[in-house]
Amino acid sequence: MAGIIGHILPLALGVALSSVPIVVMVLILLSPRGRWSSLTYLIGAVIGLAGLTTLFTAVATLLPPAPSSTKSPLIGTIEIALGVGLLIIAGTRWRRARRRHHEETLAQPGATAAACANTATDDGTSAVGGGPTTSRTGAAKWMAKVTTLGPIPSLGVGFVLMLRPKNLLLTIAAGVAIGAGGATVSEVVVGIALFVVLGISTLAAPIIFAVVDPSRMRRPLEETRIWIEGNSATVTTIVVLVLGTVIVGSGLAHY
Repeated sequence: MAGIIGHILPLALGVALSSVPIVVMVLILLSPRGRWSSLTYLIGAVIGLAGLTTLFTAVATLLPPAPSSTKSPLIGTIEIALGVGLLIIAGTRWRRARRRHHEETLAQPGATAAACANTATDDGTSAVGGGPTTSRTGAAKWMAKVTTLGPIPSLGVGFVLMLRPKNLLLTIAAGVAIGAGGATVSEVVVGIALFVVLGISTLAAPIIFAVVDPSRMRRPLEETRIWIEGNSATVTTIVVLVLGTVIVGSGLAHY
């Protein structure tokens, strides 16, 4: 059991520090119907993460048992593939962050209109004359839409956000760690529960506190939203990079 916990702790941390679900949570909490919508959003996220973890753990139990407690080329290959996938995501996010920073630099006063007009955004559109980019306008639109969500749509959003590529890779890795080591049924249940609880903790704690005392939580939520909007790309890239490296190292240890 200690080995399972050791494997899933960093993976659960990666899920917990996913910036998009946290930003959506903050926006929902700050919305007019935030109290009930945030609760259903949390329920949807729990269902999504628990369902995926259970599914991937069940699939992992079908893998042939390792010939020894430490050597398993098949599990090693799976972990290396998952780790490389996370490293690719980290590299992609880093390149996008650098490109976005370059675009913002060109958009500052003094940059030529032509340079700004020829600068491509993440979705392939271009900036115009030093004004806000199309991608920023799109982000503002979806953020505004999130604040209008009711309880039922919020549940769906919470579920869908657990299906993002980074979360899928982390959940697959957790399923392999839990289900492919010959653990007992009770150890599997505890492992899944621990992964889900830790992975969802950054959503559950603020929502519970906000429901209990909404007036006190409003200012911290506003400050959190502003901080995440300014630093989420860097934080997420570093977390994904570290986790990818750890998973690749764990995979190599199985050879």
